[in-house]
Amino acid sequence: MGIAPTCWVSLSLPAFAGNIAHAKSTLAGKARLMVAVKSDAYGHGEKEIAETALRAGADSLAVLDIDSGVRLRPHAGDAMLLAWLLSPSDDFAAAARSRVDLGISGLWQLKKLAREVPEGCVSVHLKIDTGLHRNGALPGDWEALCTEALRLERAGILRVTALWSHLSDTSLKENELSLARFHEAVDQARTIGLTPELLHIAASAAATDLPESRLDLVRVGISAYGVSPFDDRSAHDMGFAPIMSAHAVVTSVDAERSEAHIGIGYAHGLLPLPPETGWVVHGTQRLELRSVEADHCVLALPSNYPLDLGDHVTLWGEPDTGSPSAEQWASWSGTIGDEVVSAMAHSIEHRFIRQ
Repeated sequence: MGIAPTCWVSLSLPAFAGNIAHAKSTLAGKARLMVAVKSDAYGHGEKEIAETALRAGADSLAVLDIDSGVRLRPHAGDAMLLAWLLSPSDDFAAAARSRVDLGISGLWQLKKLAREVPEGCVSVHLKIDTGLHRNGALPGDWEALCTEALRLERAGILRVTALWSHLSDTSLKENELSLARFHEAVDQARTIGLTPELLHIAASAAATDLPESRLDLVRVGISAYGVSPFDDRSAHDMGFAPIMSAHAVVTSVDAERSEAHIGIGYAHGLLPLPPETGWVVHGTQRLELRSVEADHCVLALPSNYPLDLGDHVTLWGEPDTGSPSAEQWASWSGTIGDEVVSAMAHSIEHRFIRQ
């Protein structure tokens, strides 16, 4: 009989399915919906999340790299899988065999594709930089990239399925300028002779605040996991529910020092906090945090508070109990909500709520 875990994360697949339906109706609208499952679906478990997203109405999935796309293909049916973080050491032939779309931004990638998949017809998304400077083709290189892509398309090596870009989301004005740059690049590509099926540039933030950026497809990331991409509004404000919650059990109680330990710490992926920062909940009772250590957290106990060994404590992610949100924990730790959920170690048990 194994030793009971001292900490775990719970993940609600019904809540995630609800978030996907909400994103499809409020963010994508008439556009297709692509859901990001990068970094093991932000630490949530890529297989379960991918399958749930597609069942709930997502049209396609975004991964960072080819290996992730190959790994997910058996769980994605015929849905589009887009990988865009490409390395010279990547196996483009493996991408072709698993029907992984490639985000292409440089001539070297086209040359590698032609060399490794000479008889394939790989679906590619050509990426133009519109101001974020995140691995898109610079405007001065765009014509050459489109011209070579057209040549390879006519040779049957690839098909240009989409043109795309990332927005910086630093301000509405900057997004509007980037969207205008994108349309100029699309016009240039079409003049060269490309006929892409899809145009996509918007993620959660732009799809919310700049509806004209939705185009043919909207990419939704962390908001679908119930964590806000904004500083000025929560996921709850956007209509999204948290998916992941973090839990631990009480491993020691020291009544004389009015403190207790719970069995989770930064070695488990919990982001550390400054001393005497934040709280957790026991039932619905808020207990202040004294410190986050490697393998435990130290809680401050009110006088004569009834806390026993083995009691369950929620660190974040259950608003109904009054626990902090992932965004609150992020603000205490000086980072963003994505980091809070993504950092949870694989060594922690992931308990999926399926109904």
